[in-house]
Amino acid sequence: MTIFEEAARLEKQNRPFALAQIVDSRGSAPRHSARMLIHEDGSIVGTIGGGMVERKVIDEALQALRAKASRLFHARMARQGSDAVGSDCGGAMSIYISVHGLRPKLWLVGAGHVNRAVARIAALVDFEIAVGDIYQESLSPDAFPASTQFIHGASFAEVVNSMAICREDFVLIATNNQDREALDNLITRPVAWLGLLASRRKVQVFLQQLRENGAAQADLNRLRAPVGYDIGAETPDEIAVSILAEVLQVKNRAAGGLMTQVNKPPQRAERQLREAQSSDA
Repeated sequence: MTIFEEAARLEKQNRPFALAQIVDSRGSAPRHSARMLIHEDGSIVGTIGGGMVERKVIDEALQALRAKASRLFHARMARQGSDAVGSDCGGAMSIYISVHGLRPKLWLVGAGHVNRAVARIAALVDFEIAVGDIYQESLSPDAFPASTQFIHGASFAEVVNSMAICREDFVLIATNNQDREALDNLITRPVAWLGLLASRRKVQVFLQQLRENGAAQADLNRLRAPVGYDIGAETPDEIAVSILAEVLQVKNRAAGGLMTQVNKPPQRAERQLREAQSSDA
């Protein structure tokens, strides 16, 4: 299997990997043009020349995978000094290590109209999607993007507990009438974002019930509900746009708001600027 075939396979499965490519070399470097794929367990496909420099690149790649950030690595084939890798060849290399297979995952609890619309739009912005429901007929592959993962259970507690949810994942609850059951099994889980599609009244009732049952305030504070941006959404597609706007804001660590209002100076500063300009006239 070639590097590119393995990269395509891992990308399709959304499994993390790094690609190391020599972007510069001087002197007696092991290779002057090569690339290597590094799995998250440290195994490799291809080589950039072996020896100490390759060991160092693998270590750097694993660190890059943990940090989820690409990086540039400089290596000198020397035993002392900056960037030395512990060899005597005398050359130097720069290797760019790019991180791949880290698409964010969106778990949809409930397979109704809104979550179907959310799945379609989320796929367009490169989310990996999984959906769970208690109704097998609702989990129709024709209603969801091709790569969607499906989870079926006799109850939403079973559905949620079958989901391998990680700390960096996004979770949206939108069931027909079992939101509370799903929420009970999710409220204590540390996730990047937990949203509930519900009315304000329903949210307040749920929060009060959870408090009475001993839920920690820190857990309650993580719940985004009612979920989404206020854009007057009514149809499933419009509601999905509203929800995905909030999800992307959290994912991208953005402040949110209208672009026309981003980075605008405060009104007081604008007034002072106008006064200064008029005094100079």
